Amino acid sequence: MKTIRRTFGSFFTRIGAGFLAFWLAVMAMFTVLVSQQRAELMLSDMESKSNRLMGEDTDILLDPSTYDATDETELRRRLSKAVFMADSTDPPNLQIVETAITDLNTGDILQSNRWWLELIEGENLYRVDMSSQPREVCETILAGAGAAEKNIESLPGMTFEVWADSVPGYRDDAYLKSITIKPTKNVGGTWEPTGEVRMVECTYDAVQMKNLPLKTMTCSGIMYPGPNGATAEQIAASLSSPARQALREWAENPSGANSSQTVEKPWLVRTYRRQIKYCPFAESHYVFVSYAAEGYPLKASLPVLIPVWAFSLALALFCAAVLSYALLRVWRRQEHVEQVRRETTAALAHELKTPLSVLSAAAELLEDNLAPEKQAHYLDVIQTQAQRIDGSVRKMLELSRLETGVQALRREEFPLAALAQERLAAALPADGSLRTELASDNEYMVNADRALLARALDALLENAVQHTPEGGCITVRIANGMLSVANTGDAIPNHALPRLWEAYYQADPSRSTKGDGLGLSIAKTVFDLHGYTCGAENTDAGPKFWFKFA
Repeated sequence: MKTIRRTFGSFFTRIGAGFLAFWLAVMAMFTVLVSQQRAELMLSDMESKSNRLMGEDTDILLDPSTYDATDETELRRRLSKAVFMADSTDPPNLQIVETAITDLNTGDILQSNRWWLELIEGENLYRVDMSSQPREVCETILAGAGAAEKNIESLPGMTFEVWADSVPGYRDDAYLKSITIKPTKNVGGTWEPTGEVRMVECTYDAVQMKNLPLKTMTCSGIMYPGPNGATAEQIAASLSSPARQALREWAENPSGANSSQTVEKPWLVRTYRRQIKYCPFAESHYVFVSYAAEGYPLKASLPVLIPVWAFSLALALFCAAVLSYALLRVWRRQEHVEQVRRETTAALAHELKTPLSVLSAAAELLEDNLAPEKQAHYLDVIQTQAQRIDGSVRKMLELSRLETGVQALRREEFPLAALAQERLAAALPADGSLRTELASDNEYMVNADRALLARALDALLENAVQHTPEGGCITVRIANGMLSVANTGDAIPNHALPRLWEAYYQADPSRSTKGDGLGLSIAKTVFDLHGYTCGAENTDAGPKFWFKFA
């Protein structure tokens, strides 16, 4: 079965998805907790403002000692002043407050935050109902009046074309038709007109205004109920927001006396409503004082939540990347091990195939009743091949014992130079076709398993003997804590150098060798057991194998 190729991207996609799901769950709980805490603080603030409004503010407004209780006109004028401005000091639209005073008997709205603009004509002041005006009109008026501007660079002149609706001694209302704006600029400390003229059309009901006189007025003052410290654009957005309109509708239409309620909407939005029926005035009338506030704790918590979200997401992605890289390394190591296992199995099968074939052929020939003089030859062939198989199996078992740690090290102190000289002499062919050199600047006493280290040296020397051409030289050097075995001959391909220590690996598969492919693997296992590092490299003369013992 073909192994699926894995990449960092494939691991990161899977692990990142898991981390992302976990991050979303944790951040959702954290967001709910932070918003819930902020919601409770908002609700406490709403109740505090309501208590203040329903207490001393209204008591002073309706204090009989401050006005003639029998003069209904004076009381109505007093109650029509827009005095209840208690929006939150948080950024825009995080907490909205609306108030109203309603005549209980007639249902007339005496005071509401809808009348935040006052116009003047001569000595007469008119209040303007702004509830139906779009955001653009509100923004124009606020900008023209310099609302929320710290450094006013230009203050245009504004005139209002309005319909006047006056009831002497009762009310003076005006309805906007259009606004004329004449921009000015500061020249030498005085404001001078630029000569430009701009007109803004307002929203109105032409049928309702049919019988009202059309007049031109100027701005007397504004007391907008929008958020404190906001820009003209933000205030205009708050004045025309659906949430404010809904609160105002509730405050202007009282339904029950001396009641209060808290409403929790989706996304942790808190709405607090309160109504109080106040003492009689003008001998026959009662008034409802209404208070409504709505807070958005999730929006209010964003300055805290966004940095936490960003940092935690970056941390989660970083952890996912680190884990993906670690898993990729493990997977590649396992893939390499699996590849080595497959190659080892194939090499072992090839290694055993030849002697088994010879054994089978020799056995068939013996079965054919050969001449007695030939039987001895084939029996010798069978014995030789059986010994070959036995040697391969023994080496495999030896390698397995070493790798699994079954064979314990029997350390003793001995001179490494003497051991190297002994094994070099034993490895040389009897025909004397190879030259040898041994160079050591010291005896180099080592504390190691002498038998295993001798086995490893035999493997290095056998490999050198097998790949050294006739007349070549094998050189053993011991210096600076390293023993090296070099031989003259062809260089090893660079891509094959790291894999030479693997069982049954051949740098050149087409090149036949006398070895069984396990010697270098056994040698590396011995070095690893002793904690020695080993390697192979090409020199100008030929290949060199080495291990560091100090």
